[in-house]
Amino acid sequence: MNNNYIEFKKKRELGDILTDVFVFLRTNFKPLFSVLFKTTGIVLVILLLSIAYYTHATSNFMDPFALGGGAGNLNMFNSGSFLISAFVMIISILIFYGLVFGTVLHYIKEYTDNQGVVLQQNVIDGVKKDLGSIIGLSILSSIMLLVGFMLCVIPGIYLYVPLSLIFPILVFRKSAVFDTISESFELVKNEWWITFATLLVIGLLSYVISMVFSIPAIMYTFFKTFTAASEGSFSDPSSMFDWVFILLNTIASVLQYIIIYLFTAISTAFIYFNLNERKHHTGTLEQIDSLGKTE
Repeated sequence: MNNNYIEFKKKRELGDILTDVFVFLRTNFKPLFSVLFKTTGIVLVILLLSIAYYTHATSNFMDPFALGGGAGNLNMFNSGSFLISAFVMIISILIFYGLVFGTVLHYIKEYTDNQGVVLQQNVIDGVKKDLGSIIGLSILSSIMLLVGFMLCVIPGIYLYVPLSLIFPILVFRKSAVFDTISESFELVKNEWWITFATLLVIGLLSYVISMVFSIPAIMYTFFKTFTAASEGSFSDPSSMFDWVFILLNTIASVLQYIIIYLFTAISTAFIYFNLNERKHHTGTLEQIDSLGKTE
């Protein structure tokens, strides 16, 4: 057993979940990121390129000549560059989101099954096996949330809580895609508010931490704005979006996605086991069974 082993299958209060999320990440940082790089590396590169392309296409909004379709310039909407870049970026984010969650949860499954000992190849094999289901659930849940938020926001908030647990259910219970959704609603029944509070706090913390990576891009933008204003050369706002800004913004955006997804994935695992223990006492029964066998 790993000396720093953290027991997932037990009841926890909100404060305990928050503490253990950080402890788990601190004690498993290197091996977890190592396997994450192996499972998400290709998609991560595509995500980097798509965000850079999207940032570049968006900068055309600030270019009066591009928007006006002046001589020698392609109209942004006619060329379709903005729509293409947005579509590619959204698809990349959805796939990256699913892969991060799948990798983290399969890592935790291996971690819990072997008392803290993780074989990376087992994690990679698990992600490959569930890849289709993970991506399908990622797209399906996104559509459900989009519809929910379009229906006056509140339904979207309500749906977000159970849908946040679909990946843990898929990985830990090996449920079918559509079964995970019904099981997620059953799992949060009578526990919606505490689950919502936990997700909200984790979301705020991870967002604040991730914002640190935006500081270089913000500082560079401030410096460029101040310089342009002092020189009286602010007639073309699109000049603010040069290659340096695009690079800084792209790196910051990807790091923010990684931090937020990572913290959320780990926290949903703790939330899942907490709710599962409260309803089914699985961890307690396993401990009793193991004690009986040792005796």
